[in-house]
Amino acid sequence: MYRLLRAMMRLAVSVYLGRRFTASGQNLVPAEGGLLVCANHRSTIDPPLVPAFLPRRRAWSLAKVEYFQGSRFTAWLFRSYGAIPVARHRADRRAVRRVLDLLRAGEALVVYPEGTRVREGGMIRAEPGAGFFARSTGVAVQPVGLIGTRECFPTGAHWPRRVRVEVRFGPPFHIRSRRPDGRPVKYQEAVDAIMLAIAELLPTELRGDYSDLDGLRAELAGVIQAPPGIRA
Repeated sequence: MYRLLRAMMRLAVSVYLGRRFTASGQNLVPAEGGLLVCANHRSTIDPPLVPAFLPRRRAWSLAKVEYFQGSRFTAWLFRSYGAIPVARHRADRRAVRRVLDLLRAGEALVVYPEGTRVREGGMIRAEPGAGFFARSTGVAVQPVGLIGTRECFPTGAHWPRRVRVEVRFGPPFHIRSRRPDGRPVKYQEAVDAIMLAIAELLPTELRGDYSDLDGLRAELAGVIQAPPGIRA
C-alpha cells in the first residue's frame, strides 16, 4: 500500500503542478542505511510530498497523534503511508523507541524539527528531538529544503494552488557526539546544525530564526561531520 500511495502522490504532483514542480539533489541521498530526513515545515502537503520524492524504497514519518484519533479511515491512511503517531511537545517514549529502532535497522525516517507547521514567516527555532535522534543513532542526516508549499496549500485552503514548488535535497552529514576540542555536542546544538543545513538550501526570506548563516557556522563549528569532499 505504501508504494501505491507514493506513486499516487507523485502522479498528482506531476499532473497538477507539471513544470511548476522541481525536485533536485536526489542523487545526494544515500541509497541505504539509517537516514534521518529533516525538512522545514510550511504546509499540510509537506508530509506526503517529501516521502514521495525521497529516492528510497520506503520511508517512515512522524505525525501528530491527533491524526490517528479521528476517523478510522484517516488513521489507516496515515499508517499505510508509513506515519508513526507521536505526542508533540512532550516525551513520547513509545514513539522515541520506535524511531530509534527504525533508524538503527537502516530505515529512513522523515521528521520536521520545528515540531509544528509554521503558518507565516520563515523557520522557527527547532525542538531538540531531531538532534537527539541524530546523536543517539549516529545515522546520516539528510537536509531537505521545501519552497512554495505554503503558497501551494495555505492554511484554510480546500484545494491546492498551481504555483512553483521545490524540494531541494542537500548533502548528507553526521552529527558528532563531541566537537574536535572534546566538548560534548548538546541536542539543541545538534538540531540547530541540522536547521542550518536546511537554511542553506532556502532563499533568504524563508530562513527565519536561522538567517544568520555566518554566525551559526561559527557557533556550531565542529558539530557536523561531513562526508569526504563536503564542507562541514
